[in-house]
Amino acid sequence: MPEHNNSTTRRRAIGLLIRRAREVAGKTRKDAAAFLGVTQKTLTAVEDGQRELSLPQIEALAYYFRAPVTALLDEATSVTQTVWRANIDVGEIQSLRDHIIGVRLRQARQQKGETVKQTAQAAGLSPARLTAYEAGERPIPITELESLMTHLGFTWDELLDVGIGPLGEAQLYHHQHAQFDALPSDVRAFVADPRSLPYLRAAMRLRDFPPEHMRAAGQALIDLSNQS
Repeated sequence: MPEHNNSTTRRRAIGLLIRRAREVAGKTRKDAAAFLGVTQKTLTAVEDGQRELSLPQIEALAYYFRAPVTALLDEATSVTQTVWRANIDVGEIQSLRDHIIGVRLRQARQQKGETVKQTAQAAGLSPARLTAYEAGERPIPITELESLMTHLGFTWDELLDVGIGPLGEAQLYHHQHAQFDALPSDVRAFVADPRSLPYLRAAMRLRDFPPEHMRAAGQALIDLSNQS
């Protein structure tokens, strides 16, 4: 019973986060549901915590709302927005992501040395359901995916393909901006100054220098300064 209550609470929390992100984005339920390929009634049930989505569906909504995926999963993440390229095939991407996630779950289970039955029992699933998930034949409700992640030792970073495909590119944008915001204010000011671009490019080239070349260059500068 406690496990059921936890799932119910988590479902409601995610529903509220999805509603918040949708409202911040200025999207109607009707438009968001149409983008996702579900009925408005289904999306209403999701926002009310009565139904749940899969991770690929949440990724697609985050893309549509121009928000980080974590903003739909974690209350501590702010909802920021930017503009993505349009005209993506949401259904095709979701199907591909379902298969990718299934493969990663199966690999993690096998590395753990467990049978389908053992992992399914630990996550509170039937073996048939887990087999379908691993084959990418059906989307995984987010709370069931979180149960599997906890048991198999997965993190979100290992499941979110940041930087890969249109959804991943959108998440990479948010990730990079979050890293930039975390820099000290004087560093942010330096990086944002167009006059700093030559120095930043020089730093990028120096970063790729082999250590021995860096030491040789440093010694050459010391020798020059000594001569002067």
